[in-house]
Amino acid sequence: MNLSVSTDIEKAIAKLKSITEAQQLKFAVAKALTKTAYDVQAEVRKNMPNRFILRRQWIVQGIRVEKATKAKLEAVVYSRDKFMGIQETGGPRSPLRNYIAIPTSMVKRTKTDLIAKSDRPKALGDKAEIIEMNGHKWLALKKARKGANGQRLKLLYLLVPRTQMKERLGLGKDGMKMARARFVDNLEQALKDAVATAR
Repeated sequence: MNLSVSTDIEKAIAKLKSITEAQQLKFAVAKALTKTAYDVQAEVRKNMPNRFILRRQWIVQGIRVEKATKAKLEAVVYSRDKFMGIQETGGPRSPLRNYIAIPTSMVKRTKTDLIAKSDRPKALGDKAEIIEMNGHKWLALKKARKGANGQRLKLLYLLVPRTQMKERLGLGKDGMKMARARFVDNLEQALKDAVATAR
């Protein structure tokens, strides 16, 4: 995803009369782009807890910045985690194998609400089997487990061939908002620094 921001920076460029080298201008633009990218990163990270159920911070920390340089006037904000791509765009999610396993309330969880290793589909092994019920496929325990209300339940995962993911990361939306709000100020500050350096 590429985002661009157009703005009138003639007044800012006019401050460069005392700068004789084009590299100073490139340095200022690269600095402003990088600062804006960090502004975008902070905004995305701030909004993630409202958009996801976060049980670990490594997903938030995965929002990274690639700095702009004089040779490459482009700063990039990205997620290091490939699976976050569909969280940005939304769309159909297909399984790696035959089904996507959607956990039910019967799946055991840790104190941090993560699925317990012993109850992950691969770990169940011969303890579970695929059954059909009410027109759906389920990964069910062969031996029923006692639930909190005393019922004997077997259904651990609903198995679906694909599911529709909602667009919720908001990197593009936050990026455009922050770029429009911060780039001009960041550029003007970078130009001031460039003028001071040139002197």
